[in-house]
Amino acid sequence: MERPTGSRVGMSVMSRLLLAACFVVSSVGLAWAASPSDVARGKYIFGAAAGCGCHTEPKGQVNAGGKKFVGPFGTVYAANITPDIQTGIGGWTDEQIVTAIRSGRRPNGERILPVHPFTSFNGMAEEDLRALVAFLRTVPPVQRANTPKKIIVPMFESVFLPIWLSTFASKETPPAAAPDSGLPRGEYLVRAVGHCGECHTPRSALTMAVDNTRFLAGNSKKTGPEGQAAPNITPDAGTGIGDWSEEQIATYLGTGNRPDGDVAGGLMGENIQGTLAGYKDLTKADLRAIARYLKSIPAIKNKIE
Repeated sequence: MERPTGSRVGMSVMSRLLLAACFVVSSVGLAWAASPSDVARGKYIFGAAAGCGCHTEPKGQVNAGGKKFVGPFGTVYAANITPDIQTGIGGWTDEQIVTAIRSGRRPNGERILPVHPFTSFNGMAEEDLRALVAFLRTVPPVQRANTPKKIIVPMFESVFLPIWLSTFASKETPPAAAPDSGLPRGEYLVRAVGHCGECHTPRSALTMAVDNTRFLAGNSKKTGPEGQAAPNITPDAGTGIGDWSEEQIATYLGTGNRPDGDVAGGLMGENIQGTLAGYKDLTKADLRAIARYLKSIPAIKNKIE
């Protein structure tokens, strides 16, 4: 029997290495099929989602997590969502990342606390979610272990959180395809992608449930995001933005410049600037669609101090 030559042995080893590489690629779900247009679309959605700023500490590495959030149940820290294999989401498949964004579940089945606005992101179109995943895989990986959460309420995750989600959490309904213009586009960007209701819709001080009967009517410091007040952005003339024109709303979202000459600060300023992208990177058409939608919703009188 003929013994294999050195070249045949080399080819055999190379074939095995290639097969192993293919197995690793398929296992970790790297998005080899993503096109440059997919990635560009994903970056745009990333910006429309306020640059996912919750996952970046001030002056920290983008998407590397660690930002602290204190709630009545305890303290949680934003997760590393860079494509690092060991400490980020580099070992997750595309489907697992989509499930985490949309349904608040990690690959091991662990529930993500609703500090992550999955009840809003659930309304994102499949094509936008897939593009977002493709973009997230292009961000430089950062090896930074996640900081463990500190829950102070006994049985919070096993008993109280499931009850809260089933009783109080509302969910958006994803469209078959992302609307591309007009009021439907504005509503989609506000409700699902921009998740504006998470900050600007009043919450119960007792349960922290969103009161969607007063959608976007503002939040006081007591129930607002990170202890900050969020203004009424319904078209009420006295307490909301009813006196703002659509063009003024669009300008504010794109630049942070208010009609009265003031400039957006706090969380809104961060959302406009984003990290790798933010509201400032939205097209004029999308900014106007958002403005048009905000002018179309019911005006609610609710003065936020």
